[in-house]
Amino acid sequence: MSIIAALRTSKRVWLTILLVLAWVLVLALAVHGVERAARPEAMDARDAVQYQWLAGDEGDPVATDIREAVRQSLEGYVVDVPEGASKIRFLVNFELADTRAPQALYLALREQVSEIRLNGQIVQAADPVPKLAGLLTSEPAYYLLPPRLLRVGSNQLEIDKEAVGYAVALSEFATGPADALAQTFRVRNFLLTDLALIGVGILVFTFLLCWVVNWPDDDRPRIRALMLLLGASAVSTAFLTFSPPFPMNLKVFVAIWTALNLAFAVAILGYVLHEIRVPAALVRRVHVTWLVLQGMWLLALGLVMGFADNPQWGFIKLVNASYLLVCMAGIAGMFLLANAVVRDRGRALMERSVLALCLGALVLDRWGSIADLHSPFDARLPLTLPWSPIVGALMGLAMVFALAREATEARRTVIDANRQLAERLAVREAELQASYAERTQMQKQAAVMAERARIVRDMHDGIGGKLTGLRMQADTLSGPTLALALDDSLTDLRLIVDSLDTAEDGLSDALFAFERRLRPQVQAAGMRLQVDYGHDQSQDRFGPRRTLQVLRLLQEAVTNAIRHSGGNSLLLSTRSQSDGQIEIIVEDNGHGLDAGAEPGVGTDSMRHRARALGARLDWNSSAQGTRVCLLVSTRVDDAATGTDPIV
Repeated sequence: MSIIAALRTSKRVWLTILLVLAWVLVLALAVHGVERAARPEAMDARDAVQYQWLAGDEGDPVATDIREAVRQSLEGYVVDVPEGASKIRFLVNFELADTRAPQALYLALREQVSEIRLNGQIVQAADPVPKLAGLLTSEPAYYLLPPRLLRVGSNQLEIDKEAVGYAVALSEFATGPADALAQTFRVRNFLLTDLALIGVGILVFTFLLCWVVNWPDDDRPRIRALMLLLGASAVSTAFLTFSPPFPMNLKVFVAIWTALNLAFAVAILGYVLHEIRVPAALVRRVHVTWLVLQGMWLLALGLVMGFADNPQWGFIKLVNASYLLVCMAGIAGMFLLANAVVRDRGRALMERSVLALCLGALVLDRWGSIADLHSPFDARLPLTLPWSPIVGALMGLAMVFALAREATEARRTVIDANRQLAERLAVREAELQASYAERTQMQKQAAVMAERARIVRDMHDGIGGKLTGLRMQADTLSGPTLALALDDSLTDLRLIVDSLDTAEDGLSDALFAFERRLRPQVQAAGMRLQVDYGHDQSQDRFGPRRTLQVLRLLQEAVTNAIRHSGGNSLLLSTRSQSDGQIEIIVEDNGHGLDAGAEPGVGTDSMRHRARALGARLDWNSSAQGTRVCLLVSTRVDDAATGTDPIV
């Protein structure tokens, strides 16, 4: 296992190195192509140019002697500024064989150019206002040379510049065909001015986008690190691109610029460490290291400003040291990103590759400020572009793309989660519906069985018991008595049928059916039946069992009135009470009960039925007739009514 682990580790290391080399190759090809497009092929390579110092507003020479400024690599022709000098005039001689083709002058840097003459005649009286006016403006210059001033053979250009700072320099220049130099000027001007402005805008937009979005708690440390990286890139680019809001000498510039470089270095490492998901403790160590470096930098700056005999040398060393820190952070970031790509099997390869190329360009930019660099594909092509402002736009776009990818992945995750939840919900709903259907079927079967049991019980306890009794007494009963008993049994059977027919309709329909069956009996007894239903029919859902008990009780009361009242009128009426009860009254106009008469079996049966219903039963008998009143509640369900104790 240890051998396999070692082989895997070795493979991962080699893949990381190969990926970094691939990034370096892509960056080198891109840099070579851009540098070739932004540099004139006819750049003047002379070793020295002549100059003389000027003083006064009218530019009178300080001395008549003409000196030579030696070329100092890519910085151009540098001259130390003597005390009292305000302007310098560089004298550039060039040969021309044909004056018919348009000619132009190209300057790699047009800082402090105040006037240009061709063969003693003014070509540019004052340098136009530059697009950018930052501390280290890198804007090129292009001047069309008037054909009327050109001569076949020797020509001389006089370039006047302001003498500012410790030294003044004439940047690299070229004279030649106007069209070719104009194309080079447009490319370089776009890279150094327009693209820098676009980059600052994109960086600020991405920073604000990260700021306003409500990120999940797990992503907030990484987003804060990204905001620091974007902010450091935008501020450093703007610091060198735009005019500062206050006067700034060399000491202040060095203090701010080196602080920005330190912040840039820690921002690079902080974001890369968050991107590759390292433990938070390691990120905190990077931040602590940054605080230590800031303290050391402040101490070194104080020592240079207070004790150094040559502060300029110390300032240069401090700036170069901050450049080295950015270079080390960028190189470390590239290797960490490559290792993360290999570890994650190519996940986020595009975003991490773009970020690695941006880090490589930053390393190139900072290292190019320390030493002169040339293209690896052409040793004669120096690398002169400041790449930090150029990659700002690319870095901002890469971060926007990464954020958009994360938002898309988050949205896709939410959609997948919703789809899975919908599928699970559909399965659960199907299971629930199946369970509900099964339960409903079981309830229906239980209701059918309960109804069957009730019917059997009613038949057994009611008509069944009566018929059994008649069968046992058939030999001893007289014909009229037997017929009367059979009529009672048939009546009870009809009541059972009525309670079943109106089980879903309520007490009102049961009373209507009861009335239809009762009216022939009352008329056969020579009496007149009157009805008056005055109860609330929306509240009389009694159920079949309670309805049967009410009908049996009413049948008992009607039978007693027919057989014993001696009257000729019978009234069946209902009323609703305020407490939710229904009052049912059976009233005749007979002679009433005899004084001292004992209650019969029918009266006891009615009392037992009322008790089973949870109702109250009252009698009121006088010489004007008998009144039976049943007060039954509508709030007792059918299941609460027990089996009938009396048949």
